[in-house]
Amino acid sequence: MKRGSSTTLLALGLPLTVIGASTFNILPLLTAAAADTLGFSERQAGFMSSAICIGSGVSSLVAGIWVRSVNWRRAALVSLGGMVAANGLSMMLHGYWAFVLMQGAAGFFAGATFCLAITAISDVQEPARSFGISSAMQVSYQVAALLAGPALLRWAGLNGVLVMLAVPAALAMLFAPLLPVQGRTVLEPDAKALLRPATLVALLGFGAFFVNAGAFWTYVELIGLARGMSARVVANCVAAGVSAGMLGGGLASVLGERFGRLRPILVATALTVGAVLLLNGSFGAAAFVVAGMLYFFAWNYSYSYQLAMINEVDATGRGVAITQVFGFLGIAGGAAFAALFVTPGDYHAVTWVAIGAVCLSTALYALSSSMHRHADARGGTPIPVRSD
Repeated sequence: MKRGSSTTLLALGLPLTVIGASTFNILPLLTAAAADTLGFSERQAGFMSSAICIGSGVSSLVAGIWVRSVNWRRAALVSLGGMVAANGLSMMLHGYWAFVLMQGAAGFFAGATFCLAITAISDVQEPARSFGISSAMQVSYQVAALLAGPALLRWAGLNGVLVMLAVPAALAMLFAPLLPVQGRTVLEPDAKALLRPATLVALLGFGAFFVNAGAFWTYVELIGLARGMSARVVANCVAAGVSAGMLGGGLASVLGERFGRLRPILVATALTVGAVLLLNGSFGAAAFVVAGMLYFFAWNYSYSYQLAMINEVDATGRGVAITQVFGFLGIAGGAAFAALFVTPGDYHAVTWVAIGAVCLSTALYALSSSMHRHADARGGTPIPVRSD
C-alpha cells in the first residue's frame, strides 16, 4: 500500500475504531445513566449491558463473512447510520424492552463499525503500530468520557450520554466516502480458511487472554475494597491504572515490530503476572496503583501485538474482525470461572485464573507462530504479503 494511501486509511480508520468501541468503552456510564434517568434496577441494567455485548459479539462474528467482500464506503455508512438511528431512537423509546432492544442494535452497529475499522488499519505496513495508536486513542476516549460522566449526567441525563455516542458517528458519516472501496487483496478470500490451525490457535490465544482480563476487571475493585480501602480511593486507583493503558498502546505504536510480535507479548505476559501477584497479599494504595498501572499498560501493549500476530498468520484478512467474538467470550468466561472459586473477602483465585489464562494465551501464540512457519516451510499457506 502506498504511503499516501496508508496515511489516508489511518486518518479515517483510527477514529472509526474509537467510535465503534465507544458504546462498550463507556458501558459503566451508560448503565448508570439508564438506572438514574429511567429507574432501571441493577438486574435490568445488567440485562441491558448483556444486550449490548451480545449485539457486538454477533456483529463481530458476522463481520468475518462480509468485511472483505463488500463496499467499505457503503458498509461504513450503514454501520454508522445504524449507530445514529439506534441511539436516536433510544432517546425517545424509554420503555424497558424497547430501550434494551435499541441498545442491543446500537451494540450491533457499533461492533460492525469497529470490525470494519480494525480490518482497514490492519492493511497498513507494520499494523502493530496502527493497533497501538488505536488502543491508546480508545483508552484516552474512555478515560475522558468516564471522568466527564458524572457532570454530564447531572447536566443532560441519559440523553446526554446517548448524544455523546450518536454525534461522532453522524459526523464520521461525512467522511465515509473517502474510505477505499475495499482493502488489500487477500491470499484466501474464502472465510472457511479461518479454521486453518495456525489462525484458529491464535484466535484461541486471544480468547484466553481475555479470560485473564475478564477475571481481573470483574474483581479488581472488590479486591481493593477487601483490603480496607474506601470506594473513592479504589475508584481513583483504578482510573489511574486504566490511564496507563495509553502508554502501552503508545509504546507499541512507537516500536512497531522492531522486536517482532511474540517477544513483546512475552514481555507483557511477565508484566501481567507481576501485576496480579502484587495483589495476592497485603498491600496498600500505592501497591494497588502500581499493580493497576502495570496491568493496564501490559494489556494495551500486548493487545496491539496480538492483533498483529493474528493478522500475520491469517491469510483471509478477516481474523482481526472476528477477534471481538473471542474477546467477549473470554471476558464472560473469565468472570464466570473466577466466580466459582472466590469467597467473600478472599480473591486469591482471581490471581491464579489471571496468571493461568495469560500464560496459556502466550503459549498458544507461540504455537500458532511455529505452526505458521512450518506451514510456510512445507510450501503451505505462505506468509501474507501486502502490496507496497
